Amino acid sequence: MQHQPNVVTLPADFVAQPGNLPARCTRHGRPAVRRMDFALQSKVHIEGSRLRQVGVFGVLGMAERLGQHGRKVRITDVKDWPLCQECVRTRTFWLAISSVMFFGGLLAFLGSMVVGIIAEEGTVKPLAWVATGGFLLLPLAAFPFSIGSIPRIIGANTAPEGGSVLVVDPSEEFVAELPR
Repeated sequence: MQHQPNVVTLPADFVAQPGNLPARCTRHGRPAVRRMDFALQSKVHIEGSRLRQVGVFGVLGMAERLGQHGRKVRITDVKDWPLCQECVRTRTFWLAISSVMFFGGLLAFLGSMVVGIIAEEGTVKPLAWVATGGFLLLPLAAFPFSIGSIPRIIGANTAPEGGSVLVVDPSEEFVAELPR
């Protein structure tokens, strides 16, 4: 593992107990207005080539990679993580954008299908464009959902071995309130 200069390591048993974390935000150092319980997942590096998944052995190659992922991934439960007003607002904004894109795309896709079944023949072609646009919005909703995810907002993830939480570039106020 590479050691980075601005990374704070918190033991997994420390973050799993409510009340252990500081009352300041990780990113901004502002007072917490909300505390969240969640699970952090480690980043996993899978060996092997994705090119082997093409063809007859594609299913077996994918199964092998999923098995590797399942064996290597580590989950750490976190209790009472502090979020400031700006972090809460940023998370709410990106999750709202994601919801509008997903449900708007779903409504456009399914609605155009229903109207296409009911409507006259001349309106089917414009409805196909609406259905296509709605269908494209569905997977694109994953991007704002990812931006609003807790690990991105707080700048933390589980260490590869699963025994600690790594906080990248935490605020000075957050670090100052941590026990020594």
